[in-house]
Amino acid sequence: MFPLMGMLNRMIFWELVKVFLLSLVGVTGIFLTLGIGKLASDYGLTPGQVIEVIPLLIPAMLPYTIPTTTLFASCVVYGRLSNDNEVVAIKAAGVNLYTILRPAILLGLITSTLTLILSATLIPYTQTQIQRRAMEDPEEVLYATLKRERRLTSPQLKYVIYVKDVQGKRLIDVIVKQKSAVRIDEYGPHVEYDFVARAREARLIVDMETRTIRIDADEWVVADKNSLLSSAGAKPPEIPLPDSYDVKTIKTRPATLEWTEIDPRLAELNADREKLVADRAANARQGEVETDLILKDRLIKEDANYREKLKEQDRQIRNVRYEFHNRPALSFGCLVFALIGCPVGIWANRADYLSTFVICFLPTLLVYYPMLLAGSGLARDGKVPMFVGVWIANVVLGLAAVLLTYRLVKR
Repeated sequence: MFPLMGMLNRMIFWELVKVFLLSLVGVTGIFLTLGIGKLASDYGLTPGQVIEVIPLLIPAMLPYTIPTTTLFASCVVYGRLSNDNEVVAIKAAGVNLYTILRPAILLGLITSTLTLILSATLIPYTQTQIQRRAMEDPEEVLYATLKRERRLTSPQLKYVIYVKDVQGKRLIDVIVKQKSAVRIDEYGPHVEYDFVARAREARLIVDMETRTIRIDADEWVVADKNSLLSSAGAKPPEIPLPDSYDVKTIKTRPATLEWTEIDPRLAELNADREKLVADRAANARQGEVETDLILKDRLIKEDANYREKLKEQDRQIRNVRYEFHNRPALSFGCLVFALIGCPVGIWANRADYLSTFVICFLPTLLVYYPMLLAGSGLARDGKVPMFVGVWIANVVLGLAAVLLTYRLVKR
């Protein structure tokens, strides 16, 4: 069946496959339960919508559950071999211990390839469908966002909305602020507001024809730079619906990009950034020669706005680059886990699941995933190179796997 695998290795491989499949079902079920709760909270999905998206949610769990179950299978199977003294018998028979690593390497290669294929095509497709279904009713999504975060803000949005609480369709203690300009002082940039409107209670309504958000209240208290007005007729203007709540923008989000779409999206974002840089430079040149002090001050404030736009553009570019590195990094983690599970499982010398979980599986995850999350966070914030931040966990555990395997064979 496998030209480089004899009977012993075939037996080990099928044991690995059985444990892998059983644990994959269990771990994916746990992740799915948590994912459903988060998805319902983020998008305000109804029970019927949750049931519909369950098949679409499963593929997104697999890049995280496949590596962990690969590690668990490797630890369990090789731990059993060691506990039954089969490793000692293999070594006494003159068989090099490197030989019994072949099943784990094969399992790691298979799971890595499967994870990479899922990340490249199927997962972006399912993520697109999930977000498309959620955005069919942006009003529910907005209510869910306000209930979870108590505010609604976006770099593209000229308004900021704050609420004290959300009770059903009622917004309690609503504050709407209209952004004016960015003021710069010794502490950095600060947003100024043209007016602030406040209501004790209101209701949010989305008009999909005009793509606007309307906040209806019995009475608003509106304060601008020159006056304070309290009236049933006073109300803030209609607010444009942010692009992030538009179905048409779903395919521009990093998680929904298929592998072949990442490079074109990066080129598009970089082109937009170059245009912003050119516009900012033109604005700065005009500010240098402008003699009208009022207009000159306006141009200086506009430079601060350009700086904030460039910061947001750089964030979007880093997020797309993160997808380019993170998908293969998670996939390669399957092979790393398969290799590190062999020596750890043999040294642990345990045959039961609980001991394997506590001694082998749990410590490895407590090292790998915190390192992965910390490195990825630093990379997405631009504090470390993207390649270093995303791949550091794989490099460290890969070196540990090589060292542990070498020591195991030479002992």
